Amino acid sequence: MTKRKTGLMYSDAFAGYKVCDGYLVLAKEGNPWITADDYYDTPERVTQAYTMLQKSGLLGKLVPIAPQKADKKELVGFHSQEYIDKLDSLSQTGGGEVGELCYIGPGGLDVIMEAVGGDLQALDAVMSGEVDNAFCLQRPPGAHAERDMGFGFCVVNTFNILAQRAREKYNLKRVMIIDFDNHYKKGIEDAWYDTDEVLYAEVHQSGQVAENSAADRNADYIGTGNGKGYNVVIPMPSGAGDDAYIKAFEEIIVPVADQYKPELVIVVAGFASNIFDPLCRQQLTARGYKKLMEIICGIAERNCQGRLLAVLEGGKGNYMSFCIHKVLEAMSGEETDVPDITEGLIVRNYLTHDQREAIDNVKQILTPYWKL
Repeated sequence: MTKRKTGLMYSDAFAGYKVCDGYLVLAKEGNPWITADDYYDTPERVTQAYTMLQKSGLLGKLVPIAPQKADKKELVGFHSQEYIDKLDSLSQTGGGEVGELCYIGPGGLDVIMEAVGGDLQALDAVMSGEVDNAFCLQRPPGAHAERDMGFGFCVVNTFNILAQRAREKYNLKRVMIIDFDNHYKKGIEDAWYDTDEVLYAEVHQSGQVAENSAADRNADYIGTGNGKGYNVVIPMPSGAGDDAYIKAFEEIIVPVADQYKPELVIVVAGFASNIFDPLCRQQLTARGYKKLMEIICGIAERNCQGRLLAVLEGGKGNYMSFCIHKVLEAMSGEETDVPDITEGLIVRNYLTHDQREAIDNVKQILTPYWKL
């Protein structure tokens, strides 16, 4: 693989932050029946991955990017001032609910400002050529967050902040956001649905939550006005694995990207579709995630001198650290001895009729806008 200078943004603040007690999506607050020891967004989501990078030696081959805390005013734009003020108040008074299935913990806004500030530092490092690409190993996640509320663990939408900064500071006119996390992101849709200056392309698990809800859109949500055709939605049936996702990337996202010719690629690097995730029902492996990132790196190299910024989103469990590690191998071009522990297990990694049908349906919908 081609060797690249890959940055890693990380802070101990992400490892020390506690959101709340609860079980997966459910907070302990107001529910006495919950055994409150397995909330979804916990420090282990980043600490296990960081430890694996240390053990493998890959960490020493990455360029550290130290976060510089963002100002509260840098969170306003997509978000309203009233919402950020609410987060500030709750953060200072013990935390609380900020949206559906979304909480902020004590001191949470400080952690979020460090994460967003680190993301902006990473963007600057990529755009200046200090690094070829960068991965931001952080929490809490942000891509689901909407203008005036959080959603599904996501409090502040750093992806919209990054895209806007790229447009304002670097005068970019074609930013592509690629998302292989498990759910659709209405928070990103809200920001860019009517423009061709940011193209959102994603693959998500369909059929798990309500149809056309904030986390699961049908393929005909293609944008409006100048943005028509620039919201690329690929709903994938539950149980889909590596082959289905790779086919969707190769037959839809790659040709769209190469026609769009992005000036920057931002990756919603969520791993909730991994085979061991406790919340979701897809079967992606670490090998599959590595292949997806190799495809994305190819898009960036062909179109924007390799400029790529990936930010951690969803996913939970020990296996996620293997997935993150393989993605960083793909980004850096470095090989390590870390295995994919799914080797030899029973994993359904072949295309099924419903998966082919889902991909063909998306292609038919997008054909008026792109050569597929």
